[in-house]
Formats: sequence, structure tokens, C-alpha cells
Amino acid sequence: MNPFIFQSPTKVLFGEYTTTGCADLLLELGAKRPLLVADGFLLESGMLDPMIDNLRGLGEEPCIFAEVPSDSDVACVDKAAQLAREHGCDSIVAVGGGSVIDTAKVVAICLTLGGDLLDYQGLNCIERKLVPLVVVPTTAGTGSEVSFVAMIKDKKEGKKLLFGSPYLAPDVAMLDPTLILSLPPRLTAATGMDAITHGIEAFVASGTFSVATDALCLESLRLMFRHLPEAFSRGDDMEARSATLVASTMAGIAFTNSGVGIVHALAHSVGAKFGTHHGMTNAVLLPFGMEFNMEQAEQRFARIADYALASDCLEFSGKSDSYKAAFLLDRIRNLLVEFSLPKSLKELGLPELDDDVLNELSCMAASDPAIMFNPRETTDEDLIEIIKRAY
Repeated sequence: MNPFIFQSPTKVLFGEYTTTGCADLLLELGAKRPLLVADGFLLESGMLDPMIDNLRGLGEEPCIFAEVPSDSDVACVDKAAQLAREHGCDSIVAVGGGSVIDTAKVVAICLTLGGDLLDYQGLNCIERKLVPLVVVPTTAGTGSEVSFVAMIKDKKEGKKLLFGSPYLAPDVAMLDPTLILSLPPRLTAATGMDAITHGIEAFVASGTFSVATDALCLESLRLMFRHLPEAFSRGDDMEARSATLVASTMAGIAFTNSGVGIVHALAHSVGAKFGTHHGMTNAVLLPFGMEFNMEQAEQRFARIADYALASDCLEFSGKSDSYKAAFLLDRIRNLLVEFSLPKSLKELGLPELDDDVLNELSCMAASDPAIMFNPRETTDEDLIEIIKRAY
């Protein structure tokens, strides 16, 4: 067995209406005045009222920031951090999707360390513990509730800023499936495909996977392949919603330890340039990234198929790795059709790409930290060719 390092500092709580115990968790963490960073729709719908009532038990009216855009940026973080300072907040509670949670993580940096936010971008630039952070994911896909990274947009520079440090891991992740029952089918599919991409890329990551991450990837993918179609077609199915929520968190722990790869590197670049939805961009690019990695990752892809898809194919016994890997790739493509998701960058809404844009996207992807974990080395020409094929 190869040596490995595995970290999972976030305490994970799962259960219906788990969030009504948020105040007690904050007290355990030594906090009493949280900033609630919330999804605006959920706040207006009243779905967060029980949680807010619970937070009132801390003795004050909760300070709430609910202005996070779908693609959060530096200005949003600065505004939330200023609100937290004005109200003397000593902790953060985040309720929402990946953009909300990533915003809360970066606000925690501002609230704890001060100074210029750009001083902390990159990997391992944060050297001490931040203010307590409790997160509640309301999509089943990003894994941000257990990851060591956060990404926000620098609109002036037209690029994504990455912050990565074990100190960015939330203290507690509260998984409440009741909060994702109303997630629309298209968003259910897109965020679910994000989690599937996490599981696949973490499983084939170059030299960083372990028996621990293998187990998390395989089971998360089995749960996703089985239950995501059910969550998509029957949004009120509590079992399906619960399974996808837990699977997403498992995949998040896995990729936090193993990394991702070329699909995420390209998706970050496309998202930064064109503002596309991250999960949907991953969904489009995943088959093309898998094709590119097939020669190096075929055996690992076959293992995924063996574990996660064997019940879908009664003819796996005696079949070659190439057959099983191809079956997995076909399953991914079929999911895009089943979910009516875009199958190309053109369908995703990208304009025609000239040479300057192709070179810009390839340069951004080549410098993205995710690329270092890809099982196959890449050149600028490789990246451009993948983008062209995906278009």
C-alpha cells in the first residue's frame, strides 16, 4: 500500500432539520454573534425561518447578508466583510450553494486576517485558524462544505481567484436534505454532474489517490449514478435527495485530498471568461476530459464502472477494462441527454472561439492548480484541441 496523507477536519452532521441546532454548535465553537451569509431565494421563501429563530437564541437578532450573486466576486466579499465588522460578528454561518459558501470562506479570511484580500490568494497563504465557520449546502454538488478551497471572481482582471488552505475547511457542515427538495431539476442535474466530476477526477488523480479517497469516490459515484436521476425526476423524493447530498459531501472530501484534473482546469477557465455555471460547464467538458485521459486512466475508469455501474450492466463479467471504461463514458454522455443538459460549449452559450480566445483559455487552464493532478501531462496544444472538440 502506498503512503498517503488524508485530512478531513470538518465535522459533518446529516439529518432532516439539522439546522435548527445551529446556535448550540456556535456556542460549542465559542461564538455568539454570527454573520449569516444566505441564499436570497431561500431567505425570502421562509425556508430559513426555523434556523433564524434558533440563532435568535444567542441573544441578538442575526446579522444577515443575502446579496451573493451566482458567480461571487471580490466586491461581494468586501461588502459582506464590512457588514460583519460593523456588527462585531465573531463567526459565520453560510446557507446556500457553492457561491455562497465560497463567499463565506473568503469573508472569514477578511474578518480574521484583515489587510488586502489578494495577499491571501493561492495555495497555503493562510497560516492560522480563522473565525468559526458553519456551512449548510443547499445543492448536492460543489463539495465546498468540506473542501479546503474557495474561488471568487476578480471582475477587473476577468479571472477566478483561488484560495486554498486547510484553514479554509469549515468547522461544521450541516447536511439537511429538506433544504434541497425544491431545487429545480436543471440545477439538480448540473450540480449533481459537478459531484460526479469530482468523484471521477479524484479517483484518477495522478499519484495522490489513496485507499481512503478510493472508497469515498466509488461509493459517492454509486450513490450519484443510482439516485441523481431520481432526484432529477422526483424532486420531493427524500431518499434520493439525501443520497445525493451525502454523495456530494463524500466526493468533496475525496477531491480535497486527491485533487481534480483537466476538466476542472478548463471549466474554471471557461467560467472565468464567459460566466458559465460551474457544474454545467463540468458536465459538458467531462466526456472530453475522460477521452483525453483514457489511455492513462482506463483501468481506474473500469474500476468505477465495476463498482458503481455493475447493476446497470449484467454483462460485465469477463469484459475487458476498455469495455468497462467505455461503458462509463457512455453512461456520462447518456446522463447529459437524460437531463437535457448542454453537450457542447456552443450549446452552453459560448460564442465562436477565435485563436486569441483559445490561447487565452488554454493559458488560464495551464496555470490552474487543478491541472497538476491530471493523470496525463498536457500541452497548450492539447488544451486547445480539447476546447475545439468540446465546442
